[in-house]
Amino acid sequence: MGGPILLDVNSRHTQAQPSFRDILHARLVEQGTVPPDVADRTDLVFNLTKFWNRLGQDAESVHRRLGWSWAGFRLMNLLWVAGPLEARHLTRLSGASRAATSAVLNTLERDGLISRDRSESDRRQVLVSLTEEGSSRLMEGLRAQAERDRAWFAVLTPEEQQQLGRLLMRLADQRTP
Repeated sequence: MGGPILLDVNSRHTQAQPSFRDILHARLVEQGTVPPDVADRTDLVFNLTKFWNRLGQDAESVHRRLGWSWAGFRLMNLLWVAGPLEARHLTRLSGASRAATSAVLNTLERDGLISRDRSESDRRQVLVSLTEEGSSRLMEGLRAQAERDRAWFAVLTPEEQQQLGRLLMRLADQRTP
């Protein structure tokens, strides 16, 4: 496997055609770039990244049809769960940048799905909340997202889904190494 391997990027993985991840793993191990156990983790990161990208693209298409972005849905969902929040708290909870959060909120506000109002207790604070229209339309988004989630995870048994959920939660909730 010393030289480059021709990879048909237009075909699906088959037994006769090695996948990119198979070639990557083999090259990492063969060339001694990393030990085999590290190459296995590289596979894991590759697969998680590929799945997250595919999931995100699918979610984006689902929510665009409903009139907002995947990021907009996530912010509306946070507001539905937590109630009115300051934009800085939405930014922290969503993991998005301040600029991205602001842009999404501007669009949601323009479309009448959220409102921004001064706090009664501290007039310096601006609270973001779902409008009645936003709350009503979010229910449609939640149902559509739940259906897509069901379809994506149907390949796993309920037990496998629970195990995967627990493992991902452990990884997501740990401190950055």
